Amino acid sequence: MREILFRGKTLSGKWVEGIYSPYNWDIDLVRENKPQIIILSENKDDIDDGLWCDIIPETAGQYTGLTDKNGVKIFEGDIVKGTAYSATRIGVIVWIDEISGFGVRYVNAPNPTAWVNSSILRCVSLGKTDEFAAEVIGNIHDNPELLGKE
Repeated sequence: MREILFRGKTLSGKWVEGIYSPYNWDIDLVRENKPQIIILSENKDDIDDGLWCDIIPETAGQYTGLTDKNGVKIFEGDIVKGTAYSATRIGVIVWIDEISGFGVRYVNAPNPTAWVNSSILRCVSLGKTDEFAAEVIGNIHDNPELLGKE
């Protein structure tokens, strides 16, 4: 069974990991519709208020259950690079409803909405650490410029 974990960026700009809650249990913040993450980190500097931390909603991303070839956790919204189909490719980790799983949406693909449940994710799931396995090189929130470099 894979670990259910989310990542989000706090209002102060720090990335935190924990359990996602689309609702804030502070009644005043519920009215403002601010989602939160329950922090699992031991670093108390990451915590804005107790065990809760307000996050920017667009930055919330689920953990895929995989780590890249360097041991970095792969989250939805991460930008990954790897060799697939005889070419080095850069893409974004996305949830794919049709397969009920995560895959890679490549930039500069012939069909811009196309996705591939790519071999670079299969390689990391098999524990490979070669050029065929995914490597996290950034995320769509902090490094959108990486999407133009395929």
